[in-house]
Amino acid sequence: MLQIQDLIQAGQIETAIRETETTLGKLSPTDFHYVIGKDLLHLKKPLTAYFNYVYTILTEDEELDIKALYLEMNSFTTQYDQWFLHLLAYESLMNRDTPDWLADFSGEAPKTLTITGFEPLQEANKKYMETEGYRNDQLRQACEFQEYLVILRVQELVIETIKDNKGKAPWAEIPVFVGAHDYEDLIFMIH
Repeated sequence: MLQIQDLIQAGQIETAIRETETTLGKLSPTDFHYVIGKDLLHLKKPLTAYFNYVYTILTEDEELDIKALYLEMNSFTTQYDQWFLHLLAYESLMNRDTPDWLADFSGEAPKTLTITGFEPLQEANKKYMETEGYRNDQLRQACEFQEYLVILRVQELVIETIKDNKGKAPWAEIPVFVGAHDYEDLIFMIH
């Protein structure tokens, strides 16, 4: 995990994806292997619309002076019925070395964006939790690599969405942090 964390901090998301997929692929096949080779790039347009919607509400209706955004995936390993993204806004740029700043947001999205395309993984996580799959070392390891890949694929989605909107949308010009609930050590900042 430390190597994945280092790659994320260095902005080497694609390398982290490749290395994690390779490592997962070496394990005995599980339902978590579905994630190999699957991305979330089909969500670029819905994510663009979500960013536009939330940014407009927060800057116009709530009159926030947004300096940074944090797009967080829900606690997906235990909330397997729905995977979604939630956007928080900050009027000051936080110190990313301490995760305490996450709770000090200035505004938040009134709705979430549902993640689609990974439904088989949601089922795999549900089965894993309900059957106490974490008691099996190999299954637990496969689950952990799947968790990293889900987060990395969300980060990849956000990177590509921001690239597509540079010079077009104000939210694409400010720092955007991307992570998942309970995975503060894997947050990536896009600026």
